[in-house]
Amino acid sequence: MPAGPKQIIDILQSSLALHWAAVESYTLQSRHYATYGYPKLAEKYAGDAEEERGHAQKLIDRLEFYDVTPEAQHDSVVWPRHDFVGALEANYQMELAAANIERGGFSMAIELGDAVSSEIFKDLLADSEASLIEIEAIRAVIEEIGLDNYLANQA
Repeated sequence: MPAGPKQIIDILQSSLALHWAAVESYTLQSRHYATYGYPKLAEKYAGDAEEERGHAQKLIDRLEFYDVTPEAQHDSVVWPRHDFVGALEANYQMELAAANIERGGFSMAIELGDAVSSEIFKDLLADSEASLIEIEAIRAVIEEIGLDNYLANQA
């Protein structure tokens, strides 16, 4: 296995930490919303958690290619229970942080000639940016119809 550039390894690990945090956060939110009678939100966040697991797997595979132990340690995302708008903001900040790391990883991988890592970061960035757009759309709907009406539609 080739030794990877330290900068690439570090940013792969940073991205992995954010993806572990996303898996954890979206899984917990899914269970929370299921418990409190929002099955559509529960299903949506369960799907998001699964998507983040897939992203983590891509990062793990790349670290394994470089014969580097993937780190499982990560900071948990703090999101307020029983405050959907607050949880949405926490998710937005988490996705924004991921997009920033992925954007940097893409640029760095291009600069260092690591085409495979650049493609991984490019794909992850596209998904993070799509999540940001989705959250912005949900915010707009809530502004238009109100939080109570939005949540009523999630039951």
